[in-house]
Amino acid sequence: MGKLAARGRFVIPPLFAVLVPAGNYEAEKAILQELEARPEVKSAMGLANVDALEGYTLADALTPRAFSELAGLDYEVAKALYGAYAVEQDQYGQLLNGLDEYAVPLFDLLVFLKDSADSYHLTLDGTSDTDDLFSQIESAQRQLKNDRYSRMVLYLNLPVESDETFAFLDTAREVLGRYYDGDYYLVGDSTSARDLASSFITDNLLISILSALFVIAVLLFTFRSAALPVLLILVIQGSIWINFSIPTLTGQPLYFLGYLIVNAIQMGANIDYAIVISSHYQEQRALLPPGQAICKAVNAAFPTVFTSGGIMAAAGLLIGNLSTQPVISIMGTCLGRGTVISILLVLGVLPSILVLRDRIIERTSFQFKGVDWNLRSVKGTVRVRGHLRGYVSGFVDGDLNGILHGQLNATLSTDGQITPVEEEGGESHEV
Repeated sequence: MGKLAARGRFVIPPLFAVLVPAGNYEAEKAILQELEARPEVKSAMGLANVDALEGYTLADALTPRAFSELAGLDYEVAKALYGAYAVEQDQYGQLLNGLDEYAVPLFDLLVFLKDSADSYHLTLDGTSDTDDLFSQIESAQRQLKNDRYSRMVLYLNLPVESDETFAFLDTAREVLGRYYDGDYYLVGDSTSARDLASSFITDNLLISILSALFVIAVLLFTFRSAALPVLLILVIQGSIWINFSIPTLTGQPLYFLGYLIVNAIQMGANIDYAIVISSHYQEQRALLPPGQAICKAVNAAFPTVFTSGGIMAAAGLLIGNLSTQPVISIMGTCLGRGTVISILLVLGVLPSILVLRDRIIERTSFQFKGVDWNLRSVKGTVRVRGHLRGYVSGFVDGDLNGILHGQLNATLSTDGQITPVEEEGGESHEV
């Protein structure tokens, strides 16, 4: 799978969030200190390292005495606030044991004070400072904590996808595992890429095999040959491999979803080009040698293949060059390039494969009993050899080995042949 990258030279550093159960500020502080000390981390932010007042962080626990000095409150007022907080939290034992040593995390206390400011009519060193502090608390509530989880945000000095990034994710999980029993989450582009990468190889192989088998099954009944569907699939699959090898060789970014979508479109749409040529080849092969049959087949199929393929290639390349969205641009480029490669292989390589493997195709052909698959319609002068069943200016059911002049609409045995006979005056047959 190709690497995910931003378009152009400007690359935003990877960001991922860590969600842990709320309430254990000591564990959060230790985790932030340990991760922020690693060279892979550009910066880390959480309640445990957000500055609040006078060098204290939001996660620091303060006693009534420390809070009164910090906030400029009377000590008795601070104790009253702590008592109200203890009642709010149903911690009545603290009231009985005394509040002098009762330590409350600054963030929790300020949230309580903000929600109860109208009831207690308290200010902290002036109204403006109090408003700014409460605004900071509201922002921290929205971004870093809710009733169940606290969030820590990390920016990395690594690309979104790389072996070093995935190794660091394992390290981060190891650090978190020392403080929590699995009830934590790592969320971000890097973690998503890691999850996709871990399942991509197996899923992509399974999807590719099943897609090829379903297409082969459909073509098997269409062409009534075991070898021909395999040859067609190999040509189109080869164009897909060539298409997606170019980003790897040139170092271009390739998006995971773009790969799957373009892969499906290229297989589903471009296989039609191979089917058109193969169908014309089978029709002509019943009347002509392989070399002449493939020339007529390519000439007959060229307008269809070139027109349909040219439209798809042009549309894809235009999207790739005009779109400002990186994902859409890359998908359009891959689709247009893949269609051009498919057209070149279908028109340049497939004809040679059909001629060189003509005997294999013929030997692996089969018929369904009771079904008239090998229907031939001929008008003109032809030589017929084989068992014929149908209408030749009248119903015929028998072996025939001779020249027919007239109109034929009948089925021919698999080993039978119909070849044109040049008449005087250059009259030709019509199939």
